[in-house]
Amino acid sequence: MRNGAEVFDSRSIKGEHLRKTSVLPLRSWLIDGDFRQSSDGEELYYYEAQVSSLSMGVSEWFWTEYFLVDTYFGSEPGLATYFAGEAGCGFDPPLGGHGNMSIACFDPREYWLKKIARRMYQVRSEFAALIETFNKRMDQYFYDMRARFVDDAFGSHMQHLSLIIETTEIFINSIGQISDNWMNFRRTDLALFTKYAVGKPMEWSNIIDNISHNVTELERLQKLLVAQQKRFNFKLSSFVAFPLLFTTALFGMDFLKPTQPWPVFFAVLLVSSALNYAIAAKGPQKIFVALKDRITTAIRARG
Repeated sequence: MRNGAEVFDSRSIKGEHLRKTSVLPLRSWLIDGDFRQSSDGEELYYYEAQVSSLSMGVSEWFWTEYFLVDTYFGSEPGLATYFAGEAGCGFDPPLGGHGNMSIACFDPREYWLKKIARRMYQVRSEFAALIETFNKRMDQYFYDMRARFVDDAFGSHMQHLSLIIETTEIFINSIGQISDNWMNFRRTDLALFTKYAVGKPMEWSNIIDNISHNVTELERLQKLLVAQQKRFNFKLSSFVAFPLLFTTALFGMDFLKPTQPWPVFFAVLLVSSALNYAIAAKGPQKIFVALKDRITTAIRARG
């Protein structure tokens, strides 16, 4: 997540950007014509990035590390200064500057664990900042929307709700893929770092626990998003289905049993839908004021 102007990936495949960028929803919204803004008020964007790592060699004593960090959202100009000092100021790039190249890690498995631990920490930190900011915005918006069951004249709330649901789905799926991949690794390959790592330092178990802790924190954030998604899905359904629910409830009453139920049902549904969107277009307060004025005018005319 970054603030400021949106940055697009200049690379493309089949006419689409290689890495995607999107605006974080709910910077501001309208409630009955009143402008509301999120507590942060910032223009925030979230960016897709990818980290690729490959360790290969003929033995534990002769191996090579290939590491690629694929970003495009403003960090590229820093590469020149990063490598300005001797050996990149001594920092180890695959470890995200957390380790020092003067203290080499010769065991490829230990180095791999350290890379995963460091990058998982970064992923958790990025997602935590992104989701906590988004969650605050969603709470604010839902509080303003809690008493509304119809959209405004521009259909802005339907757009907000749809974008919220779409964005939460993106984050939920991204975290789910990370969690699933780690769980699959634990079931299939973790033994290479535990059972079949006789004589290896106990520090490995601490690194593995650290990775698991970060994955657990990501899953907590995922559950938070799932709860928000359910809440806004229900709100969106109430907007869309309000005329149908009203008509169904009306025809469920015992005293209303027309001889031709289906034509009458659809006629009432059409009228209630039109009334629903008419109220949405003008706003409940304006409808009430207009109705009161008409009643007052009629009374005065009779008098």
